[in-house]
Amino acid sequence: MKAASLGYLTREGFRNIWVNRLLSLATVVVLVSCLIIVGSGSLIFLNINSVLDLIEGQNVVMVYVNDDADDYQTQLLGVSLQNLDNVKNVEFVPREEAFERQKEAYGDKAALLEGLSADILPDAYKVTVDDLELFDETVKEIKKQENVLQIHENSELAGKLASIRNAVSYISLGIVAILFFVSLFIVSNTIRITIYNRRLEISIMKAVGATNTFIRWPFVVEGVLLGIFSAVLALGIQYVVYSIASIWLTNILSMLGGEAVNFFDYVWYLLAIFAFIGVVIGVFGSVISLNKYLKEHNNVVESD
Repeated sequence: MKAASLGYLTREGFRNIWVNRLLSLATVVVLVSCLIIVGSGSLIFLNINSVLDLIEGQNVVMVYVNDDADDYQTQLLGVSLQNLDNVKNVEFVPREEAFERQKEAYGDKAALLEGLSADILPDAYKVTVDDLELFDETVKEIKKQENVLQIHENSELAGKLASIRNAVSYISLGIVAILFFVSLFIVSNTIRITIYNRRLEISIMKAVGATNTFIRWPFVVEGVLLGIFSAVLALGIQYVVYSIASIWLTNILSMLGGEAVNFFDYVWYLLAIFAFIGVVIGVFGSVISLNKYLKEHNNVVESD
């Protein structure tokens, strides 16, 4: 296709949006609605993921050191724990610090510990795992280390958190996939109406020898423009909606020691996702509808 023809057809794509502005508006409304639902689902997923990360950070393995281990052996155990796969962080908790925490936990009843010293407690390591799905395997590896007196862990909670994270991921992906195909169906049918309204123009172009690519290009341009415009508009509306919802989310998450994720931390990711989905749906919707029309048109011509 020549540059002059390409420029003309691209301008036609811009013109078509204005000429068929009501149908273009309908396409934008459908796309924006679906993108906002996708964006809202994504932000909810990010907030749930943030809460799970917070809970996971508290779901640690306490590794208690043998009383007869000297300082060198205790330090060596810490290095061994840090070098294990799936270990995110290792924090040494000396017995003196643990004893002070215990006294604070007793509060007004701390007097019950009078006469006792920190020697009644062992030194310990607070081990934070990286992937909860590998929690049990990591615990087994910890138990194999030398100078480990005993460990305290909650594998049941770890398993539940991993299951929740997987369930949220699958549900979010399922919703996005369903909305994608629903949007594609609606947009393709909306554009099909546009094509039907311009059937005389398309028939004339076919009659004078225009190729399918020549006819298809303005609709592709139209789909791209509508997709990009819908993405930008959806992002703006999404910001307003999330700004209102984040106040409610923060009040809830604050009870767990967390807060709602910052919209601007993910704004470029959302824009990229919106633009990709909007352009793909706009282009594919246009191409699918036009290809179907051209196929029907060719069948009619051949039957004549």
